[in-house]
Amino acid sequence: MSVKSAIAADKQGNKVIAQTLEKSNTLAQGTHAAAVRWMERMLKLAGFNPGKEDRSFDGATARALKQFQAARGRPATGLLDTKTFEHLKAVQSRVRAHSEKRRPKYFGVGEKDGFIKKAEGQLRKLGYDTGKVDGILDKQTAAAIRAFRKDQRMKGGGVLTSRLEQELAKETKALSHAVYRGRTGADIAHHKRLDAATAKAAAKTTKLPQLNADGTPKLDENGEPLFTTLEGIGRGDKGEAVKNLQWHLRAAGFDPKHLDGVFDERTEAALKAFQRRSGLEPTGRVGPQTWKKLSRTVIYSKKDASPAQKLNEKSSAVLRSEKLLKKLGLNPGKVDGIFDEKTRAAAKKFERQQHLKANGAIEAGQLERMKKAAKGVTPTQLRRIMPNLSMTKARHYAPLITRAMNEAHINTRRRKAMFLAQLAHESGGLRWFEELASGAEYEGRRDLGNTHPGDGRRYKGRGPIQLTGRANYRAAGKALHLPLEAKPKLAARPSVGFRVAAWFWKTRGLNKYADAGNFREVTRRINGGYNGLSSRLAYYRRALKAL
Repeated sequence: MSVKSAIAADKQGNKVIAQTLEKSNTLAQGTHAAAVRWMERMLKLAGFNPGKEDRSFDGATARALKQFQAARGRPATGLLDTKTFEHLKAVQSRVRAHSEKRRPKYFGVGEKDGFIKKAEGQLRKLGYDTGKVDGILDKQTAAAIRAFRKDQRMKGGGVLTSRLEQELAKETKALSHAVYRGRTGADIAHHKRLDAATAKAAAKTTKLPQLNADGTPKLDENGEPLFTTLEGIGRGDKGEAVKNLQWHLRAAGFDPKHLDGVFDERTEAALKAFQRRSGLEPTGRVGPQTWKKLSRTVIYSKKDASPAQKLNEKSSAVLRSEKLLKKLGLNPGKVDGIFDEKTRAAAKKFERQQHLKANGAIEAGQLERMKKAAKGVTPTQLRRIMPNLSMTKARHYAPLITRAMNEAHINTRRRKAMFLAQLAHESGGLRWFEELASGAEYEGRRDLGNTHPGDGRRYKGRGPIQLTGRANYRAAGKALHLPLEAKPKLAARPSVGFRVAAWFWKTRGLNKYADAGNFREVTRRINGGYNGLSSRLAYYRRALKAL
């Protein structure tokens, strides 16, 4: 049934119910009338189960109606009166307005759905009180949604939408991870003073009288008042100790959403998640044991890698390290400031390349090596390797060469020296980026992919390690996302030529020979023989000294 047809049917049914209520004021269990079927249809539209739509007001219909009334804040009488009918019409109108297959989803007070039940569970996990987790969006659930929206700075009131679903999923997922450690070098003395104050507050105990339902004190068998002893800091507390523990929770990756010094429901939920992940009882209160672990979630240091960055640190220092690793052609995973297993694997790979102890932690010395490697080559170093190169060209070429080397993981002293030596010899000290000969000798060379008339000249050698033949231009262009086959002269541009040289180096697996110091094999794989070996070795020795 189309939405238009459904709305027309709604109007017809509502008219029947209104006429019936004019005569009898209410519809009750045991009634058998057309109006009952239309009421059951309205309840089903709202997500409640009145049983079969059969004109018979039976027990299932009464139960569904009671659930609806309770959800809307009405007395749950199980009777259909004029007021309840008005509420049913309001929900009916809202559902029809958002009834295009419920995409995007939109639920308000007085509806029942599995989508709502899932959201209730997520809200409770985040610390918001929804009452029962029963899939019914009642006024208490709506209040929890409003509180969540306020904390997330979202508009929309107490309705549940697809957008809110996404936000709930993101926030609950953010509580499901290992405990992180932050790092700060700012106001260390101030933070340590706050930590001392928080430790003192966490060590305190508070005795509160136990109360009966009517508010009177509970007594033991001797008539003495009963007390509950509360440890440390908990719901309702305020002050700088609360603000400090909120700050530590955020550093640990369990965001209480507020750093306002008020221990609210969101702070309690974040704390419970932290306690579970730390192997503690999730009491929702900060006593000495919880504070001992929470206090360790921040590293106080003015240095990025002292103490070393390692698994589960989350900081701007890690973010900088991830960017370095990525620049070096290593894969740290998502660059998000979280030292996870992928970051650790990338750090280990760098350590192995540099012949360091591969423990996967980034220490101060290693960080300096990473920074140095990421810089690639400087203009001054280029001129030391190639004395005839002008400083103007060295300044122009250095960043282009660095980018190319990073793409091919040419990031150790030996690799860089070997690569630059071969480039220097092949290009006459970076003077030639295009073969001096016409390329006619390559005409008809099917082994190079030159299958069309003129391919020899068109695809002659270009770049500092001369790329030759249509097939190689096509392969390099595909790998570098450049139209080299269509525009072969691009390869003669330094910005492209260095990248082409690095692509050639990477696809031929030359790093492993460079790591082994096998200069002859690198030369053979580039040259096809050992032409100019002494010149290449001279460049190599200069490069090792310069780097």
